[in-house]
Formats: sequence, C-alpha cells, structure tokens
Amino acid sequence: MKPLALCGLIALPIGASILALLGVVAVNPAGAWSFLATYHGQPWLFGSPGYVDASIGILNQPLGRLSALDWLHGIVPWWNPYSGIGMPLAAEMQTMSFFLPFILIFKWWQGWLVVKVLMQCIAGLSSYCLMRALGCRKRAAWLTGALFALNGSFLMATQAMGSMAFLPLLLLGLERAAQAARAGETGGWNLIPFALAYSLYGGYPEVAYLDGLLAALWALVRLAGLGPHRRRFAAKLAIGTVIGLMLTLPQIIPFLHYVGHTFLGFHKRFYAILHLRPEMAPVFLFPFIYGPIPSGRPLGIPAPFIYDWPDLGGWLGLTAVVPALAAIVRARTDRNRTLILALTLFSLIGLARCFGLPHVTAILNAIIPDLARIDAVRFITPAVELAVFILAGFGLDRWITDGPPRLPTATALVALLIAAGLTAVLPAAHAILAWYHASSPALRHLILFGNLLELSAGAAILIALLRRPTRLAASLVLGLIVLDSFIIASLPQLCAPRAYQFHRGGIAYLKAHLGTNRFYSLRPFGPNYPAGDELAALNDNQLPVSRGWSHYITTRLNAESDAIMFVGWWTPRGMAGGVTALRRNLANYEASGVKYIIADPGTDPFRIDLAVPDHAPPAGAAVLGSGQSLETTLPAAETSIIRGTANPIDRIAILIGTYNGHAHGSLAARLCAGSICAAGAAPLDHATDDAPLPINLTPPLPIAAGQTITLRLTHRQGPGAVAIWLRRTADGTTMPRLTVSTDRQSQHIRRVYQDRVMTIYRLPQHRALFTASPACRLTPYGLNKLDADCPAPAKLTRLEAWFPGWHVTIDGHPAAIRRTGAVFQSITLPAGQSRVRFFYRPRGTRLAVSLALAALVVWVGLMGREGFFFVKKTTAVRLSRDC
Repeated sequence: MKPLALCGLIALPIGASILALLGVVAVNPAGAWSFLATYHGQPWLFGSPGYVDASIGILNQPLGRLSALDWLHGIVPWWNPYSGIGMPLAAEMQTMSFFLPFILIFKWWQGWLVVKVLMQCIAGLSSYCLMRALGCRKRAAWLTGALFALNGSFLMATQAMGSMAFLPLLLLGLERAAQAARAGETGGWNLIPFALAYSLYGGYPEVAYLDGLLAALWALVRLAGLGPHRRRFAAKLAIGTVIGLMLTLPQIIPFLHYVGHTFLGFHKRFYAILHLRPEMAPVFLFPFIYGPIPSGRPLGIPAPFIYDWPDLGGWLGLTAVVPALAAIVRARTDRNRTLILALTLFSLIGLARCFGLPHVTAILNAIIPDLARIDAVRFITPAVELAVFILAGFGLDRWITDGPPRLPTATALVALLIAAGLTAVLPAAHAILAWYHASSPALRHLILFGNLLELSAGAAILIALLRRPTRLAASLVLGLIVLDSFIIASLPQLCAPRAYQFHRGGIAYLKAHLGTNRFYSLRPFGPNYPAGDELAALNDNQLPVSRGWSHYITTRLNAESDAIMFVGWWTPRGMAGGVTALRRNLANYEASGVKYIIADPGTDPFRIDLAVPDHAPPAGAAVLGSGQSLETTLPAAETSIIRGTANPIDRIAILIGTYNGHAHGSLAARLCAGSICAAGAAPLDHATDDAPLPINLTPPLPIAAGQTITLRLTHRQGPGAVAIWLRRTADGTTMPRLTVSTDRQSQHIRRVYQDRVMTIYRLPQHRALFTASPACRLTPYGLNKLDADCPAPAKLTRLEAWFPGWHVTIDGHPAAIRRTGAVFQSITLPAGQSRVRFFYRPRGTRLAVSLALAALVVWVGLMGREGFFFVKKTTAVRLSRDC
C-alpha cells in the first residue's frame, strides 16, 4: 500500500473523532449512564454524542475495563463477581474479554473511543486491500476503504465495532485463497482464520454470523468461477475456516455452555418479526432527513416513530449509492459481473429483511438457521453497507477505466436512481413533512441545508459519471463522496457536551467501607459501572442472563423487574418499582449481602409517601386569608391507607396556590388521630405556586385502626391569601389534597454519605459473604479466599452465584461445592483450621484451549512454510503487494 493512501485511510477516522480524542468535547458514555457526572457546556447540536446504543456504556465500557484489569493482574476474565450475585464474564461475549490486545485499552475509561478509531482504521485499510486484490484502481479502492471506515454502523451499533471491522479482511482472505487456487499455488488462506477469529472475539456473534452470510455468498461465487480449481479452493476454505473456528473455542465453548443456562429475552420470539417502519427508509439515502441522528421527536410526531432509531443499523448515503447503481447497470460487460450481481442480490435481500417484507422475512427465517433469534435488522446492516460500498468502488473504477456509459445504460442509471429515491421517500413523505413542520426553526434550517447538500452532491456525482473522466474529475468525484461521509461521521462529536465532572467521593467511601459485601443502587453508580471500579453491586444489565438469577430476582427481590435490566430505577411497569420492591423485600436484599443502598441525592427511599385522597377529581380551592382556618374530618374510606402504616406520620405536604407568590406568612397544620395531635408550620414567602408545601409534624403521630383523623390548616401572620386545593372524595365531600409521610422502616437504617450525585444508606442486618453453621471463625482474604477455624465440621455458605464450573480447594485439595438455597454456594468445612480457595473455570475450557493452541501451532507453522502473504512471484503476489 502506498504511504499516502495508508495515511489517508488512518487519518479519516481520527479526523472524524478528533474533537473527542483531543478532549474538546466529552464523548464518554459513563457521563450519561453511570449517573455520577454533571456536564458543563451545552452541545453545539442536539443528537447522539458519538454512539446511540447505551450498550457501549452499560456493557462494553465498564465490563471491558474489568476484563482489562483482570488480564493486567494475570487473571483470565472468566468470572464477574461485581454484577448481580456474580456471573460469567468472558462467556457473555459482549464484554469483548478475549479481544486481545485491544481489550487492554479499555483499562482507561475512554479506551472504547480509541478502540473504535482503531477498528475504523482496520475496516478502511482491509477494504482498500480487498479492492486492490479485485484489480481495482487506487482511487476506487480508496473510496471503498474510506466509505467503510466511516460507515454509519460505527455510530448506530458502536458496541459491535470489534466484530464488524474484520469483514473486509475475511473477504480479502477468501479472494486471496481463490487467486492462489487459480494460480495453482499453496497458501493464500492465511487471513481467513485471523479475520474469522477476531470477528467472533469482537463480542457480537450475531454480527459475525450475518457477516458470514456475505462471506459464504462470496465463496460460492468464487467457487462457481474456478472450474477445475474448485477442489483446491474448497480445501483452502475448509482449512482456513476450521483453524479459525478452533482458534475461537476458548470463547465459543463457554458461551454455548452459558447460553444453555440463560434467559435470552427477545432472542426467542421478538427478533423474528422486528423490522423498520417505512419512515426510516429515507435515512438510508439521506441520513440527515430528520436532522442529527438520532433526532429528538418534535411535538406532534407520533411517539412510536422515535423507537425505530435504536433499531437502525446504519445507512448508505446518496453519494455512495450513485456509483453503486452505475456499477449495477454496467454489470453485464464488467469482468466482475458475477460478483456484482451477487452483491446486488445480497444488498436487496438485506434491505428487504430490514424493512420486514413479509414473504422475504418468512423465507429467510425458514431457510437460514437461527436468523429469527438474532437482531438481523441492525446487525445485517454492516454487511449490506460493505456490499454497496464495494459496488461503489466498482462503479468508480469502471468509469475511470472505460469512460461514461452509453446512452441506453445512462438512461437506465438515471431511471434506477429516480426509482430508488421515490421508493425510499414517497412512503415516508407524510412523516418527513410532519417532522419538518413540527421542528424548531433552527432545526428546520439545518434539515433543509443538510439534505440540499446531499441532493446536490448526488446530482453532481451523477452528472460527472455521465461525462468523460479526467484525473481532476475523478479526484473531485472521489473527494465529494468521501467528504459527504466524513461530515456525517464527524457531526456526532458536536452533539456531546464540552466536559463532564465526575463526582467520585461516593466511590471512595464504598472502597473504604464495602469490604466483601454488595450495595444496591436505585440509580446512581450503575448498572455494571461498579464492576469497572471492582465494587460489587446487586444491580446488573446483561443479556443473556442466568435463569437462576432471573428467577431469584422475580421471586425474592422485585416481581415486576425485567430480568435483563435489574437497574433499580426502572421496571416495565414504571419508574418507582425499584423503591417499592426494596421496601417490601428489604430482608431479602440484606440476605443477598447488600450492605448499602444508594439513592439520588437528598432522597430517602425508606420514607413512605402516601397520597390522600388518591386519584380523586379536583373540587376547586378553599381560600384562606390571614388568620383564617380550614378544618376537615378526613373520610374513613380515603384514609384507610394511612391507618395501615406501621410507623408514625412525621410529615405532610399540602397542595397550595400562592397566587404567583403573593401569599406570605406561614401555613400551620394540626393533624389529630382521636385525642392525640401533632402540629407544624411552613413559611409561605418562598413557596412554589401550585405545588405541595411540606410541613414537618411534631411529635410524629401514630394512627391506630378506628381512630377519627382531623386536619386543621391555618394561615398565620401574613398578607395575601393562600389557596388550599381540594379534591372530591367518593362520598361527595371535599378535602385538601395532601401527602402523608412515615418514618423509615427501621430506625437503624442510617444515612452515612451524601454528595451532589448520591446518598448512601447503611443496612443494619446485612449478611456477610461467608457464613458458617455451626459458627466458625472466618477470616476472608478478598472474594475467593478465606481461613476458617471450626470447632466441628460446618457448612460454609458463600453468597456467590452457583454455576457449573465453580471449584473449591480446602488446604490445596479439591472439595465438593454444592448449590444452597436458591442460587448460592456451600461447602463442608472440616473441624480445625483450614484454608479455602474458590475459583471458576468454565467446563471444557482445558480442551478448548488445547485445541486452540494446536490450531495456532498449525497455522503459524503453515504460515512459516508458505509465508503469511505469498512468497512466490505470481499474479496473486503482485496484487497483494499493491495494497
């Protein structure tokens, strides 16, 4: 490869993320998803700040960092003890734990961005080499490399960057193997194991599988055209594929074993029918059709439409589609016509699956194994993009080599381009117009300007392709297409804030006090982010997720929780489900080893607020001037919820109106249960209009069943009037709209830390990680080792998830480990002193590692004999050296 082309393809991804790499803007998922940061400086644009799917933050960033820390400490990252009650780490695959050496860069919180840029460079360079191996000129090869390096999937599915980047390298391996077979040479297949292994180690087997469909089609095309050399090519293909798969066995065997014990969520049914709405079709040609990706939904746009953005896997761009269509209409006379037709067919079928064409989807689900179980809509897009970008390279190369098409072909090109545009835009015209008119003036101007530029660039490229090529014209066409992709790839940087300020005081407190216990977060510092700091949290967000852990969540911790997202602040039924379940099942949380509860700053999850009356219609307001009072006997039907509280009421909140701040003085409250009363007052001078006014009561008021409850409100010492908003109860009477609050569930729950992002509470009866019955003296050394001194044989319980693959040694000798209770581990301790060590090694890994090492030895040995690239001066050699 010429140095200038090499530098250019490396510079493009770096330039597209230069502001983030230099720290001018903060493209850091932890700033948004750890809930530990405040940001400074408004973004220049509204949209995605360099990533769309939160998985890059919630999964890749913290668990990738944990994997890197394990490797750097000499530990194979088989197990994650810091999420939930412990779970496999490498077998989860999305953690990219075996994606060496790139995973080591995840040690730094911004390492994901560096790896993303590296993957874009690999994608661009290998695409360039592929096109050169296909005989294309340097400009055409550089176009394909640049387009794939800047493709939209690196934004829309950033978490899958490791798998998608190696597809062109896999195709290059197939192409070189075919060339070697045709020339009667040995070797040529050595890139296949490398690309195949890295595609799988990249963390997303779905992407690797769908990329493999394009690779399989490519191999079939080459096989069909090799005539008497087919057997040689098939042998090379088989050797490369078998060695590649054997190299991945240390990843694949634990993954398959883990999947057999897990809940797969949407993978069982939903993805079989998932598809994009027609409103998303224009995005494939005009990525800016709705503004920056993904654009916030303007008022007046139906809510379901916005949910398609996370399902979008990328786009093509009009400027890339024009030369791709030029290649298609000229395919009949092209030397690569069979490959062009195959790539066209793959692209059309892939797009048809994305938009859920009924018969196409049903047929594909029926004939392609497990296609219905994976998110094909998103993850087939990188392969479709590469297919179209290869076609674009062919189109540019044919124009430079043979000149413009003849009039009938040119007419067909224009007609096909118009048909493609109308097919994409017309079904979505109503959505485009509605979105445009509902947007702000600034966004409307941005949309109009961006799409006019895209349309103008596409028209200019079309006109150029219909005229005689010159060196200047070829350079301008290349520059225009690449500039368009570069601008679209660069814009997400402008949607990021200028800086995040992370508040890590709570992390320091937990590191000093958590020990071998866990905490549970109702939002701050989670989920999975604690694992990046090697702190154990009961929260987790994983897919797949162990069936045992899923059952434990729904039966012991939170019946309403989504097993995939046990995050504390969200459940499928509402945002408050985590708090409610925590109060209801507090003893189970403590029994799971939870020592601390983390809540939003200034909030107390153990204070119970009860609305009285609940869901009652408004009934006007009672206006109290200075010195006036309102006394109400609360109806028994509306206050039964208060009588059911076990703890005394120490605060109420009254919904008031201050007439735009004109109420002054104070509002006094007196709440009585029978003859026992509690009183308090709150100032009105700075009270919020039409909002609850909290009033603390002294002393806390216990309420027993059958007692009559009365409330007296008095406006004291101030001009102006205060409105007491009323509600009409079921029996027709009116009463103030109030909220009563009871004290914590236990007076022993203490607030131990608070800062700008979190409040930490300590639970009094948390269970230790290791307990013994009958009692022993236990001295833990971290999470996996302890010394025990028992007067008699005892049962040791360890609050870590039991899973096949756990082992234990007592004084260096293997011992039996059993499941105890629902999901935890237990062993039998002997009488006397003993040293206990737990370790996790997935079943079958010794065999898997042995086979992988054997494959590596064979691969390296064959490369040493034949040369990684060809060593003989054949046509294939010259093609390979050109890149």
